[in-house]
Amino acid sequence: MKNTKNVTLACYSEAYDSSIHSYTLPEEQLIYTALPAEALANCEQEKDRTPVLILAENKVAGFFVLDAGEAVKEYTESSGALLIRSYSIHPDYQGKGVGKKSLKLLPSFINHHFPTKNEVVLGVNYKNTAAQHLYKRSGFVDTGRHIFGSQGKQFVYQMDIKKA
Repeated sequence: MKNTKNVTLACYSEAYDSSIHSYTLPEEQLIYTALPAEALANCEQEKDRTPVLILAENKVAGFFVLDAGEAVKEYTESSGALLIRSYSIHPDYQGKGVGKKSLKLLPSFINHHFPTKNEVVLGVNYKNTAAQHLYKRSGFVDTGRHIFGSQGKQFVYQMDIKKA
């Protein structure tokens, strides 16, 4: 059983390359998110994107991207917002609380690395009820806005980032 007591967030480091490139997800989850290796390649092209590792006992347990670029405007009018993209939890760590722990760490991570930002937004597919529940349990609220992605309608969720 994977140890999930010590969950942390860290900016991507090449030291984790092999874990990122061997990271897979079930097909039914790939409908809703990109694999970390694909998302990382996009980060290399888009300099406003910051790849973030979710670590459990210093092992890659998940991944997401914080996007400060123009795409944020599709989700919110706030200039102080970041967009979460490509969020996933490695299958070995799913159902163990890693997702919720990682999202609870998000405000302090953003305060430290993005001190001018005060909000985080994301789009979640209307069919992806597991992710909707996770986000809501972790402090996100449904804004009532909708966007349309490659897999159909997405709800726009938002979390205020309180300053320390």
